[in-house]
Amino acid sequence: MKSKPYKYSFKMMSEFTSPQLFELIQRNRSLSNTIECMQRYDTLEHHLSFLSWEFFSTITYKNPKDKEECRILMNELYEEIESRSSGDTRMFYTTENFSVSNGNHNHFVLKSDMKLYQIRDLMKELESVGIIDIQRYDMELAAIFYICKEVKNNQNGLYWDLLGNNLEEDGELIKKYKKCNQFITTKAKQLVG
Repeated sequence: MKSKPYKYSFKMMSEFTSPQLFELIQRNRSLSNTIECMQRYDTLEHHLSFLSWEFFSTITYKNPKDKEECRILMNELYEEIESRSSGDTRMFYTTENFSVSNGNHNHFVLKSDMKLYQIRDLMKELESVGIIDIQRYDMELAAIFYICKEVKNNQNGLYWDLLGNNLEEDGELIKKYKKCNQFITTKAKQLVG
């Protein structure tokens, strides 16, 4: 790597192992990261990790967007998804700037009964998109924690939001999960100690 010439990129390992082994190693690294992230108690990302999500996505736009434009686009996207969904719909998004170029991009997690291809088509319909990376949400990976890396810089909520048609019930569900989690942790400490 240019910044550290004595180190190699992790992806280089794929040249020396089978694709299956490399995938397993990557997955274990991700799981280890998730376990580390879950130890950040009482953070927004920790609370949101208790909820079920269907999709994780990153959107970059063809034309550079400022943060306010990105926020407006994400709110429009949510409103369209909610109008086309027939059940609980929830979205958590953040807007962050590119470190190497002008403009911003969005990350989001989504709960909706729409299909993946429908959401991708809707994103293209609403705005001229450069790249869409959308995939099924995997609760074992640290997507929520990855998305929240910029929230600390925007504590006032200007460039992130949690939208949903059932947020009050979601909050109650988080409280129940947290209470259960605290009970299990306490019991585990008693057994070990």
